[in-house]
Amino acid sequence: MIFDTLHPRSKIWIYINSKAFDIETKKNIKSSFLNFQEDWKSHGSNIEGEIKFLNNHLMVIGAQYKPEAMCGRAVDAQVRFITKINSEFNLDLLNRTNIAFLESDSIKVYNYNNLQSLMRKNLINKDSLLVNTFSDINSDETYIPFGSSPLALRILS
Repeated sequence: MIFDTLHPRSKIWIYINSKAFDIETKKNIKSSFLNFQEDWKSHGSNIEGEIKFLNNHLMVIGAQYKPEAMCGRAVDAQVRFITKINSEFNLDLLNRTNIAFLESDSIKVYNYNNLQSLMRKNLINKDSLLVNTFSDINSDETYIPFGSSPLALRILS
């Protein structure tokens, strides 16, 4: 689990940034998140949320699980928050061609369009640990073998 303080079924969003987050940027984003969270609501109730940085290239937002599904307005608000900090801090969190692998306790970010070339060069293989941006709940695995990911179906077939 990414967030020990959130329920295993809590909603999460994992974002990849191609450049490492520096300490000052992390601090400023956390402050912005606290401000955002004050007004983050679903069905009229405040959302208990958390933000976490992993390995300096990953940012994860979590929203505490509630039996009723999170409303679309709350999801849209989270996307607007990401869009705002993406612009404000010159990040590329919404670049869906960014993919990341865990290599020797650090994150390497690559462009999806280079996957076949990376495999030919043996920089990644089916056992390489991919950052699981397909996960959407707190109990999902953060890193999965590339060969068992949805991306592998397109690349390895």
